[in-house]
Order: sequence, then C-alpha cells, then structure tokens
Amino acid sequence: MKKIRLFLYLIFFLILSNCGYEPIYSKNVNRDKDLLSVSVKNIKNRSGQILRNTLLNQINPERERAIIKYRLGIKISESKTNLAYRRDMSATRQDLEVIAKYVLTNVKTNEIVLKEETKSISSYDVVESVYATLIAEKDAREKNLKVISDSIYTNLVIFFKNK
Repeated sequence: MKKIRLFLYLIFFLILSNCGYEPIYSKNVNRDKDLLSVSVKNIKNRSGQILRNTLLNQINPERERAIIKYRLGIKISESKTNLAYRRDMSATRQDLEVIAKYVLTNVKTNEIVLKEETKSISSYDVVESVYATLIAEKDAREKNLKVISDSIYTNLVIFFKNK
C-alpha cells in the first residue's frame, strides 16, 4: 500500500511539475505560418545569393505559397586577416570573417520588429597554388554563410515562438 501511494505521489508530482519545455524545431502551426510569411530580400553579390538561397530553403523548404507579412533585409560584409607569415612576409594562413546585419520589418506597418547582427569566422591555408587558395577561400566563405544562415533562422524561430 505504501509503494502504491508513493507511486501515485510520484506520478502526480511529475504531471504538475511539467516545465513547459518545447523544442524550438517542433511542429507548431502558428510559428510555421509566421515563418512562411517571411520574404527574404535580394542580397548583393554571390555570397548574398548563397545566403538567401540557404535561408529560403530553411524557412520554406516546400516552397509553399503564403501571404507575405514580414520582409527580411540582410547586408553582408567580409574581411580577411592574415594569421601566419613566411620568412618573406607572405601570408600562409588567413581568417575570413563574414558579418551579416539583418532587419525584419512588418510589411503592413513598415515597423522594425527584429534587428540583429551575426558573424562567423573560418580559417584557410594560403598555399603556392593560387587555384587551391581560391578553392579554400570559397569553402571557408560557404561554411561561414551556412553558420550565419543557421543563426538567422534560429533567431527567427525564437522570435516567432515568443511573439
């Protein structure tokens, strides 16, 4: 009898102590509709195209039609920093930093509802072959853009979850 009572107390405690935790990637119809209603503006240069396409694939992978309620504007800037040098003072390693500043505006009211900045840094080797160095830089850029896209998407999901 004592074990049954203890078991019932335990079940009762577990039911009442639900923390309300909900994973941000769980299916939530309202949040998903809000995400579908985000339009991503065109972004300058090739890096911008890659970032925009990656974001569109995350926000609306099925390419469903939706009424646009929000517009996402993004500006990208890149910078390179030399890290290691040879004896002749030419670089052997570089950091590529990509910074994205983005603004989510409400289309109806033209009000800014979210304004953030995110950045990512990747390193790559600078070798004698120019082609190999360009490919390494391209890969570093694409990794940075993927990280930035994930960060922006996560911030949008959190914003619409808390809305």
